[in-house]
Amino acid sequence: MSTTLRRVEVDCIAEIVWQLCEYRGKPEARAAVLPLVSQLVGAEYAASFIWDERANRSTRRCSVNIDDRWLDAYDSYFHEIDLVTPVLRSVALATRVDRVIQRSHLVHSEFYRDFLQPAGMHHGINVYFTDQGRDLGDFRLWRSPNDRPFAEREECILNELTPYFVKSLAMGSACQAKLSKRESDVARLVASGASDKEVARQLGIAFTTVRTHLNSAMDKLDCANRTQLSRYF
Repeated sequence: MSTTLRRVEVDCIAEIVWQLCEYRGKPEARAAVLPLVSQLVGAEYAASFIWDERANRSTRRCSVNIDDRWLDAYDSYFHEIDLVTPVLRSVALATRVDRVIQRSHLVHSEFYRDFLQPAGMHHGINVYFTDQGRDLGDFRLWRSPNDRPFAEREECILNELTPYFVKSLAMGSACQAKLSKRESDVARLVASGASDKEVARQLGIAFTTVRTHLNSAMDKLDCANRTQLSRYF
């Protein structure tokens, strides 16, 4: 790594890499390393999502120090007026929000006024991971207005770690890509809380067919139960 690191940062990076190896291909990988990534770059708030192309929105959230009510509000409304994600997702590399979005424009927006500011998020840096066109996940990291802004140093650290994130997350994404459309439909409905009978009724298929597709999807995704399945969707 070209950036000169302090000993505490070296130790944190080593722990991140170890966790990424430990959770490689598993749905818990992002949640496992997100607190460590926050610690590494000094972020007070952090969230991670995976972009769903079909739904055209961020899904499968996990977070650090962000109240669930704000995440629920984001899922239900604020994702529609999110000024940050579309711009930084197109950049992909770790990038400070202020580098690509004019601060005066951001702070006068509804997204900042009614979501970011009340939640305490002011200085941001995002990084997005892809593999052969597949979205693997992201890290959205924020500091409070009383803290110092992120700098190029944090961008460099996150970009240097990106290959490790991609290698770990790509395995799980590859498993999900193997799902047939019907398996994916069944798994998503079950993960949203629908019973097998409700899934059968919504998709117009037999109850036994639902179980067949569900068991196949769980095998492919290496999910032992419905709780693990819900973390994918």
